[in-house]
Amino acid sequence: MDLVLDKLRLLNYVKGFCRPRKFPPITRAYFVIPAANLNEQFFYFTSLFCWLANRAGVSMEEPQQFDDPNATAAILINVLKSLNITFDYGPMKLKQPYGPAIAYVLNGLTDKALQSSGFTFKRPLHKNDDYPEEAEVDVEAEVTTDAIDEQIIASVDNETDDTESSHLTLPGRMYVHAYIDLRGPPDSQMTSKADPTLWHSEVERVTPSLKILIPNDNKDWRAHLEQMKTTEQAITSSFSDAKSQLSRLHNEISTSLEKISSREKYINAQFGSQANEYRVISEQISDVKQKLNIANSTVGGLADELARVTEDLDAMKARMDEIGSGMTDSKPLINIKQALIRIKAEIKQFDLRIGVINHQVFAHRLAQRGTSGPYQAAMA
Repeated sequence: MDLVLDKLRLLNYVKGFCRPRKFPPITRAYFVIPAANLNEQFFYFTSLFCWLANRAGVSMEEPQQFDDPNATAAILINVLKSLNITFDYGPMKLKQPYGPAIAYVLNGLTDKALQSSGFTFKRPLHKNDDYPEEAEVDVEAEVTTDAIDEQIIASVDNETDDTESSHLTLPGRMYVHAYIDLRGPPDSQMTSKADPTLWHSEVERVTPSLKILIPNDNKDWRAHLEQMKTTEQAITSSFSDAKSQLSRLHNEISTSLEKISSREKYINAQFGSQANEYRVISEQISDVKQKLNIANSTVGGLADELARVTEDLDAMKARMDEIGSGMTDSKPLINIKQALIRIKAEIKQFDLRIGVINHQVFAHRLAQRGTSGPYQAAMA
């Protein structure tokens, strides 16, 4: 997603996509994990997909927030095919607005959009700096200690002034004098001008400030070794007391176990006959329970058969009642008689209409043959 974000910044998606639609800029993990509102996340993805597709040269209608996800996924698949972007994840992955499939689609669309806009990635150009890699050193220059010696001698010459030499402590002044003595002739004998008493007192004064306090390190094996020694001593000191207490407890437990064993043997000896009787009764109860289970299974089978027979009997009774009611019911006969009466009435109506029509035809023929006699017209 970092690469996708960089490509979106190259396309200036904040100005061209986010601001017109009032969308916030996406983060690097927005399409990687599910958001709190999946519907809003899916709408953001489809809107960004549409904008990138239009930038890539494919016209696509702006999606709506409450469109059918299945139809929207099918449209997105068709757009990817038109852009020659292979998508092997399946349409169902586009309905889920996060994951590797979404990152793959956005990466391909940003590539197509950059290609359509004429943008190409080039190799970075590094400007040559004019700064020298190393400072210039005068190799031929001679290194001497004259300047240092002059500074030390000047500080020693000023020791006569109390205000100027008060900042030097006793070891400092001794160091300066020793340095001056070392610069003397090589054959001269080295002698110390320091007072041993003052030197000893000065050492005692500065010794506490020279102590180094090493903090405890849990990874230091020495600290663990000391701790192990301390723990071993504590265990050794408390082992004797613990051993005596455990021995006493062991003796008490052994005595209790012996008492329990003897009492158990006494009970077995006193109640042996009752135990045998109980064993026999238990076996009889087991046999009775087994027979009861067999009887219950038999009763269950008979109950099922009884229910089936009862159902067949009820069906037979219903059929007999239906046949009996059909034999004693005179309603169908009455319906037939009424139907015959209606048919006869309709026949009379038809006969009357036929007579009227014959009369009309006869009168029409008479009108057509007005010159003929009544007898001839009737015969015609």
